[in-house]
Parts: sequence; C-alpha cells; structure tokens
Amino acid sequence: MTEEESSGSEAPDFRIIGALSNRYALLEGEEGLVLLEPSAARERIFYEELLNRDDAIDSQGLLVPVLLELDARDVDLLMRHQEHFEDAGFALENFGGRTVQISSVPAFLPAQEIRKLLIELVDSVLDREGGGRVRRLAYEGFAAKVAQVGARQIRWSISSIASLLDELFKCDLPYCDPAGRPTLVQISFQELDRKFGKN
Repeated sequence: MTEEESSGSEAPDFRIIGALSNRYALLEGEEGLVLLEPSAARERIFYEELLNRDDAIDSQGLLVPVLLELDARDVDLLMRHQEHFEDAGFALENFGGRTVQISSVPAFLPAQEIRKLLIELVDSVLDREGGGRVRRLAYEGFAAKVAQVGARQIRWSISSIASLLDELFKCDLPYCDPAGRPTLVQISFQELDRKFGKN
C-alpha cells in the first residue's frame, strides 16, 4: 500500500470483523487481516478537510471566551497568523498586553482542549518560522495539530467503521496520518501461514 497507489483510490472491499481492545478495528481484506487505527484515520480526514476547504471550517462561539496569557513574542506570532486560525474555525483577537482572547473554535473541538491546543500551536508555528515556506508550513503544522486534538475527542464504534472508511478513502493519502504514522496495517495470508508453519 504505497502513497502513490493510495491517492484518489476507492475504499477496498473490507469485511468488518470486530474490535481489538477498543483500540483497533479488525478488517478482512482480499490479501489478509487489516488493522485500522480509527483515531489516526480521523486525523487524516480532519487534516485534509482543513487543507482543502475553500471556505472556513464550521465554528462554534464560546459562551465564555478563553483568555490566554502569553509571551509578547507569542502574541505577535498569533496575530501574524490570525488568518490561519480563522480558516480553521478560530476567532481570536489581541485583548491587550500579552493576552489573547479566543471567542470561537472549530465545531468539533471541545472547549476544555482550547488552551492546551493553542499553546501547542504557538510552539509548532514558532518552530517553522525560519523557512521560506512559512505561510504554507505554518498552516500545515497548524492543521495537523487541530486534526490530532479533534480526532482524540471522537469515540468510535464498530457501527461507525464503514462510514469512517468511506471518508478515509476520499483522502489523497488515506494510508497515513498527518505525521506519517499508518492508519491501516495489513498482515497477509502468506505471513499468517508462515507463522502457523503452513509453508
């Protein structure tokens, strides 16, 4: 399963077998057993949605805005990348001094994660500030962080796996999450036969 093969591919014909310790979905494919990591799959889906949308991500207003106290340098950085935040469903503004106010967040993101996420995003963008592709890299890093946090919040069940697979295989790179970790791992019938001494 290479990245080249995965781009624009249709969902393989998997049969959903069950779940392994509520961590992996077990699938039967044409060539053997396939393990799906649903959180990694959801990260890939969210990430590509963030990168590919022409309009802003759906957001929800916070009843009580989150106030972040940051270093002056970090406040300046957030304001310079404000459009990235807006594209991803955040509304933020300088609240004066070293304080930033966040009044809306992506609809899939729980309010209790906002403070931690924004601090991680600031660090991520700071790490990328030196390159020539700052604007694109900053948003890619930003989108990966938002996708990671959003995916962690969604509980999965066997009944959701079919639709998750459909969404995953609409992605350009369905076989890995934004960090390059696999979403699916295959154990071929040949490998299983070897382990059971059938060869």
